Amino acid sequence: MVKYFPMLLVLLAACSKEPIDTVVEAASYNIDSNRISVSGVSSGAYMAGQLHLAHSSIFNGVAIVAGGPYYCAMGELSRGLGPCMKGGELGTDSLIEYARTSAAAGKIDDLANLADDRVWIFHGALDPVVHQSAAEAAAALYTELIADDAVTLVTDVAIVHGFPTLSSGSPCDTFAAPFLNACDYDAAGEILKTVYGELNERVTTSGELLSIPQPGFDGADMLELAYLYVPASCSQGSACGVHVAVHGCSQSSEFVADAFAADAGFNEWADSNNLLVLYPQVESSKVAPMNPYGCWDWWGYTGEGYATKEGPQIQVIKATLDTLAGRTL
Repeated sequence: MVKYFPMLLVLLAACSKEPIDTVVEAASYNIDSNRISVSGVSSGAYMAGQLHLAHSSIFNGVAIVAGGPYYCAMGELSRGLGPCMKGGELGTDSLIEYARTSAAAGKIDDLANLADDRVWIFHGALDPVVHQSAAEAAAALYTELIADDAVTLVTDVAIVHGFPTLSSGSPCDTFAAPFLNACDYDAAGEILKTVYGELNERVTTSGELLSIPQPGFDGADMLELAYLYVPASCSQGSACGVHVAVHGCSQSSEFVADAFAADAGFNEWADSNNLLVLYPQVESSKVAPMNPYGCWDWWGYTGEGYATKEGPQIQVIKATLDTLAGRTL
């Protein structure tokens, strides 16, 4: 949602990371279908919620960082720019009703699949972009669909609008590309431990960060390539889960190269816990649809069904997961 970040054009020039060189055709892996989760930051947080509900039979947990509830914009950019970001009444009951109606019509998976999922929602205490009420609405929606004890809401970390890390990125109170913030706070670890329970401790990365094709990217306003982190154990045939980490606006490879994929902190946990990490990539556009900062579709620029299985971007990410598994998940 960096369209609404006035400093962006100045900050982009400060990013000096070069993209990785390893581009491969997507291989298939021994995917543990009981260990698939998704998280996202900013516009990616909204996409993560859309993926989770659209394919709740696949995903067994979700994290929403600096975002709000499923279908918050209700197909209207004005609503997205209004209460979904600035605060105000979001009408959570209407959002829940849309989810239930969509599930009944088969446009998203049966909401009963959510029963044993875990949800982690994070809002920075210094966030000037998305109001805390959006995070609270996301927590209220999930509490209605799952249960109180399945939902964790964190609002007490003094960070601006970004993704908190142990040591990568700008200072915690500084809004700057690549929108990672060194807060001595391991959000990636908190996300994965919430979803999966007890984990082996993080380690120094020793796997590979690859670029792989995104099937159908050209019909979904996405880039041709996604990033994929592959621990050695996964490349050698061990059963591995998958975490999908969805970047925010102006955080794709077009803007920050591989900074989010390399430095958000997920890969260190992936190596020690047999997890692939998929980093899908959306495309920016200065013509229709107007999306100059590469935001995910959480208000309807790809079509009316953007928040359901019919959503083109949801379809591409699902197809990428199917390719990695070598089968339909």
